[in-house]
Amino acid sequence: MSYGSSMEETKVKKKNFYPTFKIAPNKNPNRFYAFPFFGFLFKLIILFPVFIEAIFLAIISPFILMLTWFVISFTGNYWNFGYTFFLGLFRFSTKIGVFLYGITDKYPGFSLATDGIFTLDIAKPTNPNRWLAVPIVGFVIRLVLLIPYHIFSQVMQNGAGIAMMLSWFTILFQKSFPESFYEFEHDSLRVGIAANAYLVGMSDSYPNFSISMNHQTAKILLIIAGALLVAANWGDSMMTEERRDRSSDYQYEYNNSDYYTPPVDDSGSY
Repeated sequence: MSYGSSMEETKVKKKNFYPTFKIAPNKNPNRFYAFPFFGFLFKLIILFPVFIEAIFLAIISPFILMLTWFVISFTGNYWNFGYTFFLGLFRFSTKIGVFLYGITDKYPGFSLATDGIFTLDIAKPTNPNRWLAVPIVGFVIRLVLLIPYHIFSQVMQNGAGIAMMLSWFTILFQKSFPESFYEFEHDSLRVGIAANAYLVGMSDSYPNFSISMNHQTAKILLIIAGALLVAANWGDSMMTEERRDRSSDYQYEYNNSDYYTPPVDDSGSY
């Protein structure tokens, strides 16, 4: 199979995928990075300065989004600075993602550009929906609408995490990155970017659930595993909440219970 073939691009256009996200597979993966858990831990350590920048960007992004809403509401146009900022933010976070997944071994750095690692493009909205740009209200509407897609994104992320861990062993022993894992991780990243692009109004088209189904068996198994992890997390959350409620009820009963204190016989008689 050839990556990025014209036939595949035609299929993507027909399915109305966004964003345009392409990255070549890792042909010569680093075995040290693939050493189970320790290689991933090393990546996290060396990414610490990058995470600091990511936190700073996450802090200022709500303010940029708020200003973008007002610009759309009053002018009907997407704010140029907001568009440039969020596209750069998506490119920056994607560089971190492809490095952690092992799709590339190139350090992401601090730039908001792709640095030639991949291509990621989202067209600037030409006629953004003003109703969905109403401050806070439009954002809440998008959040609610995205609930099914968020669940799907979580399933994909969990499956991609499993694919990443399995790829460590194939890289370590065979020095090859399985194509099925590469494609699944690629789609997982694209799905996450699509959800965020819709959330900040860079697209008013609801993101597409379709993914590449080459190596169908492996991908279906990853989706099932990802769904089971989502269900398990929900189950743990419900059990934790139930234990917390029981603890609160017990504490309430304990604090409000009346204790019987027997009278003290001080008559001196036995």
